[in-house]
Order: sequence, then structure tokens, then C-alpha cells
Amino acid sequence: MANSTKDTVYIDVEDEITAVIDKVVNAKHKIVALVLPKRATVFQSPVNMKLLQKAAKSAKKSLVLITSDKGILAIAAVSGVHVAKSLTTKPEIPKIEQPEENIEESVDLTGAAIAGAAGAAAVAASTDDKDEAIELDNTDERAITSDEKPKSGKKKLMKIPDFSSFRLKVGLGIAGVVLLVVLWFVAFVVMPKATVTVNTDTSTTSVNTQAIFRVGAEEVDVEENIIPAERVQAEKIDSIKVPATGQKDIGEKATGTLTLTNCIDDGEQKVVPAGTRFTKDGLTFVTAEQVILPFAIVAAGDCISADFGRSRDVDAVAEEAGPQYNISEGSYNSSISGIQAYGSDMSGGSSEIVKVISDEDVQKAEQQLKGTSKTAALNEMKSQLEESGKTPVEETLAEGTPKTTVVPAVGKEADEVEVTITITYNLQGVNEDDLSAVLDHEINEKMGEDKKNIKDNGIEAVRFQVSDNSNEADTNVTLQTVATLGPDIDEAALREEIAGKKRGDIEKQIEEIDGVRSVSVEYSPAWVTTTPKSADKITIVFNEPDEE
Repeated sequence: MANSTKDTVYIDVEDEITAVIDKVVNAKHKIVALVLPKRATVFQSPVNMKLLQKAAKSAKKSLVLITSDKGILAIAAVSGVHVAKSLTTKPEIPKIEQPEENIEESVDLTGAAIAGAAGAAAVAASTDDKDEAIELDNTDERAITSDEKPKSGKKKLMKIPDFSSFRLKVGLGIAGVVLLVVLWFVAFVVMPKATVTVNTDTSTTSVNTQAIFRVGAEEVDVEENIIPAERVQAEKIDSIKVPATGQKDIGEKATGTLTLTNCIDDGEQKVVPAGTRFTKDGLTFVTAEQVILPFAIVAAGDCISADFGRSRDVDAVAEEAGPQYNISEGSYNSSISGIQAYGSDMSGGSSEIVKVISDEDVQKAEQQLKGTSKTAALNEMKSQLEESGKTPVEETLAEGTPKTTVVPAVGKEADEVEVTITITYNLQGVNEDDLSAVLDHEINEKMGEDKKNIKDNGIEAVRFQVSDNSNEADTNVTLQTVATLGPDIDEAALREEIAGKKRGDIEKQIEEIDGVRSVSVEYSPAWVTTTPKSADKITIVFNEPDEE
């Protein structure tokens, strides 16, 4: 009975056997028709065919291969798999066609294989006879039935070479050659390295010398240690507002009258100027106007000027506001010796405390501004010097007298004060080559006849101590550093010189340098025996006495 439900699965040339099995197992219907492409190499293997058949039976699927490839038909016959030429052709298990030419006389492995395949096919056929017949949806009378016999006749088949296998072998051979070339390149070009160890004799010496930075000098004088210098300036104007913290009493001042008497026995009248101070109980009052007192009258050592009406009254006002100045009448101490004073009741004094600008407020603002402007000025001047090719010497930083503007003024009533400060800074810089020349000269002078190569004159670690300027153009500076004496070798240039040379030639060349004790050359990896031609693959290590 025909079954109208089946799954048709089209197989790609690139599909692996695992992918094909997945498609069969996951099919929705019991009958699965696999439409094979030409040159379906995955079905050329009996093992793959058996795996596929076993997976189909485990999944309770009836498998049909749609193909006319004779190689696949033979394998399907051995594996007991149904085959059809098309989707409309009745499927069957192919029969093995045995050669008619002296089969019994053939004793080679191929004959044995065919005989074995025939036996396996017979077993498979006997087993499959018990299975339910598989029918595709077909009406084509040309379908091959199990009763159809193979065509008779003797034809000797020509064996066609397997070009796919040939191309695979050629490809693998080319890949192998390329891999060998790459491995050779890595092993003998990329990986080889050389390490040159140079054992040197070195020593250190301290440098402490006086020098002059001279602004306007055109060239360095190593004999006099005069180094041309460049001076730059930066003016910084900064403002800041700070809260007022001062206090002031703006209340009314007490007033009253002072009666003054001249008791200076010299026969002359006395002038008491306005603003003369008189004190009682620690409270001071001042006169509001000038007073002229007649000459004094003194009898038996006693001043009797008042008895003769020679006293004069003058208005007085308290020195400060506040109710504490409201005091009763009484005698006052005069700031002018010999002038007596008696005051009336003082009244009218009151208190009102307000915030005012104090000196401390201004000083605090100035300190904040100085720190900010100094840092900014230093960075600005260092940039100027570096742009002109000079090395800035921070120790030469000089700060001019600041100009300060305060608004409102000190003592004025306000909640805050704005302080503006203007400061001019200057900084000096020198040419590094000039500084190095002075250091070299000083080191050579110190060594005398025992001169050695200067490996490092200490210019990178030099310290400066600035003394008072002898004049506006000159700055006295003390230079302090530590120099290293020994072979002065340009590592980069040496690597270029020894690249590609023999081990012995390298050792001989470097050992001829003054201050070099010994040289050794090592190669890596172990198979490398020559110095790389690339300087980048050469490492030079300097061993000083204290490093060994």
C-alpha cells in the first residue's frame, strides 16, 4: 500500500556523515528520501553507509537513497539500504553485479571483497524480505522492481583515476613545503638572538664647583666656569575675595567740657592744641579746639591760677564710641605736664558693632594669592625656556615685591574684601651642552694626569645652589653632582657595528675599547651559532665591578 507521507532531504556535497544522520533522525515522517548530489563522497564509505542505516533504524525511519551512482549502489547493496533512481521510482535494495570474467580464477583482494559483499548482500536480502515494503509516491511504470534482471553482455569497465585524491595529495604536499619554509624562517630568522656581556672598569668621583650664570654672554667659558643664561619674566595679577573678620564700634562718642589751668611756673602763657589727650579711669578724651592759657600764678609752691580766673573751658570728646565713656565729673591726667584739667559729666556715648576690613583679612588673602600665582608663573616661564632650547633652573626663581590693592580699604565697614595682587617673577635657563662642557672640564681638571674616559658626567643629577647675585647680569651658582668614569660606549652604534660578525671578531673589537676588561657573546636558541644581522636582535649588557 502506497504511503503518501514522506520527508525529502537534499544533501549537499560538503555535508559530513554526522550532518546527514541528524537530518534523517530529525525528519518528521517515517519514510526519508535522501536526494544525493553528484560526487557525494560521504556515501562512498561503507562505514558511513552502515552508520547511517543503523541510525535510521534506531530512529524507526525507512531510508531511501535517490541516486544512480554505481559506486553508491554497490555500497548500498552491501549495507542493505533501499535506493531509487528518482523520487517517482520504486525503491529497492540493489543487487551486486558480479563480473562474468573468470570470477573463480580471480584470487586478488578485490575478488575476495566482492565475494564477501555478495554474501553480505544475501544476508541483508534475507533480512529485508521480512521488512515492510517501502513505497514512494510514484506512478512511473519505469520503476525498477526486485525482479528486474541486469542486462546481459560482457563489457570490460575502464578504471577511472580518482583525481580528487590526487588533488588532495598535491595540496597536502604544497602545504607541507610551505610549513617547512615558515618553520625555517622562524627558527633561523625570527628567533635567533645574541647577548653581548661587556665587563668594564668604572669608578665615581664627586663634582663640586662654582659657576656663574651670565645673562647676555654669547658662549661658554670653561676656564672661568661662565655659562650663558637666559632670563625670562612673568607678571601675575590675581584677585580673591575673603570675608571681613574685623569689628568696629560706630556708635556715638560721649562729650563734655574740660576746664584747663596752666600751672607751669615760667611766666609764659601756654597753648594747648586741639586733639590734646586727657585721661580718667583709663578712658581718654581729646580737646575739640585749641586753647590759650595765661601764665601761671604759683605761691609757696602751690598753683593758684584758678583762684585768679586764669582757667579756660574747652569742649572734649571721647576717643572711641561706647557707653563706657559716659562718666561723672572729676580730675583728668593731662598729656602735657603742668596743665591741670577738670572735666564735667560726660554723656551721649553709645555702641554699635559692625564688620570692618582688618589687616589680618588682607594678609590672609595675599598669602593665598602668592602660592597660586607662583606655581602658574613657574610653569609658564619653564615652558618659555624649553621652547628656546634652554634647561630651566628652578633654583634661580626670583620674586619681585608684590603690589596689593584692597577694596574697600582697611577699617571700612564691609562684609568682604577683594584683594588684588600683582607680582613679577623671573627664572633663568642654560644650554645643557654648555653645562655639560663645564662639568667635563671640571672632572678632567680634578683627574689631572690620571685621566679616564667620562662615562657619565652626572648632568642628569646635578644640583644647584644659588648665592646672592654679584650684579644684575650674573648669578653665582654652586654645581654639585657625581660623575662616573669608565668606557663611554654608544650602545646603539655598537649594535649596528657588530651585527652579522663572528663571535671572535666581536669580542676582539670590544675588548680594544679603553676600560673594557672582558667580553662574552652568547646565542639563543641553542641551535643558533651566528650573530643576527639585525641590530634589534642584539642585546648588550654592561657589568660594572659592583654589579658582578
